[in-house]
Amino acid sequence: MVGQKAELDDYIGQFLNNRYLIRDLIGKGGMGRVYLAEDSAKGAMPIAIKILSLSLANQQMSQRFAREIFIGAQLGRKSKHIVRILSYGVTEDKTPFFVMEYLQGKNLKQILKIQPLTIPKFLEICNQICLGLQCAHQGISLKGEIYPIVHRDIKPENIFLSEDSKQGEIVKILDFGIAKFLTERSGMTLTDSFIGSLPYCSPEHMEGRKLLDVRSDIYSLGVLMFEMLTGKHPFQTKSNSFGTWYQAHRFQMPPTVEEVNPQVKIPQVLQKLLMSCLAKEVSDRPQNINQILEELEKVNNQIKDVIPNKSSEIIKLPLPVQLVPATLLSEQECLQKNWPKNKPIGAIGFPHLLQTPQRPIPTFWAMLPKQEITKFLDKVHGTEFISQINVYPMLLWVTVLYDAQPSMTKWLPYFLDLKDNKGQNIARSLAEVGYYHLLFFPLEDPNRCSHVTTLSLTANQRQQLLDWLDMSQQSNELILSNQAKTLLKTEYEKLKLDILQKLAADQKAEKEGLKNWMAKFLEIFFKLLSHS
Repeated sequence: MVGQKAELDDYIGQFLNNRYLIRDLIGKGGMGRVYLAEDSAKGAMPIAIKILSLSLANQQMSQRFAREIFIGAQLGRKSKHIVRILSYGVTEDKTPFFVMEYLQGKNLKQILKIQPLTIPKFLEICNQICLGLQCAHQGISLKGEIYPIVHRDIKPENIFLSEDSKQGEIVKILDFGIAKFLTERSGMTLTDSFIGSLPYCSPEHMEGRKLLDVRSDIYSLGVLMFEMLTGKHPFQTKSNSFGTWYQAHRFQMPPTVEEVNPQVKIPQVLQKLLMSCLAKEVSDRPQNINQILEELEKVNNQIKDVIPNKSSEIIKLPLPVQLVPATLLSEQECLQKNWPKNKPIGAIGFPHLLQTPQRPIPTFWAMLPKQEITKFLDKVHGTEFISQINVYPMLLWVTVLYDAQPSMTKWLPYFLDLKDNKGQNIARSLAEVGYYHLLFFPLEDPNRCSHVTTLSLTANQRQQLLDWLDMSQQSNELILSNQAKTLLKTEYEKLKLDILQKLAADQKAEKEGLKNWMAKFLEIFFKLLSHS
């Protein structure tokens, strides 16, 4: 990490563990100091070393430190948006340190000192932060159990924008697990042992609740998002004391973005998202990062669909639904397809790559009763992907045919094993193409495809698929494939209610969108008519 100017320091010039040569101090904070170093075992490769601001007093603390570093290392392997931890150790005076990949760039605090972010830049950075948090919140495997990981110290200094020659600017989250480790010191009062940045802490975190969940990180993210857009903190305090910040987080209502910075205009959906993230009660916040990603996707689509000013000759209407361009040609080709002879006649579904002159197109073939097919043609459809890539390279691809009566909704799940070429090719095609055709075959007359519909993936889903594919090449198989399927099925059942609620909201939004689209069309039509 590139940060503060080098200064005199006892560690500079030392060899840690007879391997790491400390070169410069590049950052410091309440939790410790960060140094630029060289790994002599890897040809003087540049690395970053964080030396914490306490010593390991006993065996129990040493074990806790090792556990948190193990967690951080797993997370870094799971997501490119979490800094990679390479190793750890202790100095001669029993001070713990850990070794990280060396990043070149700036942290978010340095960037926000200059000016707030534009909305497109905000969305780009926030989306990557969310992908990193989503990965951590989904959890890691410890002794066969999945444990969600809460960061506990989301703040601008822990968000690093790394410059990558191949991938451009990549957001990395720093210091996973360290806040929890430093908090777990025995014999301390709440205020003495409290570790976390007071301006960004959730109310429940400051109250000392031991069982913090992902919604605590979501509150901190809300504060961060507000600051990214306005350049200012949502709460004003007279001092930086623990009590003053607690009063602000627990009782002070957050202002709107426009109240803090009148020059910043944001869509209402984004304002609503900020206020929900900053809710005092955990039950009033988004319940997971996925919900935030969905709202950010809506904001992104609104921005892309902004109507140009009056001087523009071309008037772009906001579309009532989100579409990824799907060729009519490939849909027509799907309608010519016959049900494979090697597949049984029954209510089943499977994926298939349709070969076209341009590129392979992902498709999903489903056989259903004719009456069901007819019923679902004009309904909302959805797509979800679920994975625990850290324990086995597999994902569950779920196509959902929504019905307002939950019991009538049709679920079409399929496991893609990323260990084999077929699973990899389908997942990669989904990510690259951005949509897939859903082919319906009636049970009563299964020979020919009767209807085709096209489902689009969000930008987040496409990026997530690519990330999973990258991680599948490095992931360890900690369980068997049938155990992975059981794990994914369990996760899938837990998510069903959330998926149904999302699709219900999408259906409502689609109806309202169509209504607004028609109103805008008529407004423009009559305006043009009056000028003719």
